[in-house]
Amino acid sequence: MANFIAIRVVCCAILALAGCHAPVAPPIHQVPVAPQLPVTPRTVIEPDVSDVPTESPPPLTHLGEYRRLTATECRRYAIAGTPFADDLDRHPENDSPPHPRLMKKATKTAETSRLVRGHAADELRNRAAGEALEEFFKLAESEGQFDLLTATGMELRTQLEAAEKAAKAGFADRADMPAIRRKLLDIEANQAKLEAGIGALNASLRARLGLAANDPLSLWPTDPFKMKPDDVDVAQAVATGLHYRPDLNVLRVLADGGAGEMTNAVLTGLNPLLGKMKSDNPLTLLLAPFTREPERQQAAATARAASTLAARDRLAEAEIRAAAVSLRGHRAAVAARSLDVRSVESRIADLQKRQRAGVNVTADLVVAKLDLFKAKGDLLASVIEWHVTEVKLRQAMGLLVRE
Repeated sequence: MANFIAIRVVCCAILALAGCHAPVAPPIHQVPVAPQLPVTPRTVIEPDVSDVPTESPPPLTHLGEYRRLTATECRRYAIAGTPFADDLDRHPENDSPPHPRLMKKATKTAETSRLVRGHAADELRNRAAGEALEEFFKLAESEGQFDLLTATGMELRTQLEAAEKAAKAGFADRADMPAIRRKLLDIEANQAKLEAGIGALNASLRARLGLAANDPLSLWPTDPFKMKPDDVDVAQAVATGLHYRPDLNVLRVLADGGAGEMTNAVLTGLNPLLGKMKSDNPLTLLLAPFTREPERQQAAATARAASTLAARDRLAEAEIRAAAVSLRGHRAAVAARSLDVRSVESRIADLQKRQRAGVNVTADLVVAKLDLFKAKGDLLASVIEWHVTEVKLRQAMGLLVRE
């Protein structure tokens, strides 16, 4: 007993001595001093273009050979090269057990895995095909607009040569050469922008389609670019889309129940807060197999999948309807642009007839030709916009991966 009291006295003394020491102060962090920039008055900001040539630039042209690419090939190669899609199809959990009749639960799990991962793979492929086709049609528009600008530049250069001859003959008042040169500079700037965009589209498409990145030949989009004459049956498009869309079919499998942890994984991928939160309490984890908590969590996850499916159904229907309505509007725009082209072509034919009759209509003919190039450019942009929207409609319906 005395020894025990002595030990307690010694411990209390040690604790008392430890408490006498002042607490260690935390280290003082030095606040970085912000740099002081020099003071300056307000000045005029203007670019220095003294080294930029102002003479009419040489024409930019695209010559040589290309790698031909059709829209069908673009879609097929994009689907074949979709990242992670084949991995989902070949996932080991998709394999059936060696004895399906004896391992019914494992067989059911494998079947669910094949369905969920298969639909998820098709969703990736459907999206990849849509993105690749959109770039395909944008490349076609860029190349077409580049050629129209080239033709416009050639016409302006012809006009510039005539103006220079008129100036040498003493008719300088009839030749606005600075204005023509400005137009040529604008054409060069627009062609340079198109050229940069064409290079970027080629690089992106090569990556999406699994083509060689170091191929020196550019891609040439080959397609009839033909528009369908009939409007889309919106109700039929919605019904088809809701039936075939892979992302909806993933949620349908999960909403049927029995997907286990796969339901939680998919919901977490959609939004981390949709998945269940795992408890950090070791006692809860230890007792989980002996309670009904796993069943309740699975039922809750299935209910969330059903709720998510209903929301996605509404969103998919809205996407399909919006694309169908936009498609109708773009067709009307194409019809209007087509009439513009025909009107200018008719005007040119009339001016050429008058020119053959001996009437001097040179200036009016030049203006009409320039108007024709512009009208054709507007028509091309409208047609490509229709095709891009049609791709978006097929993607919204989940058809790109099934065609």
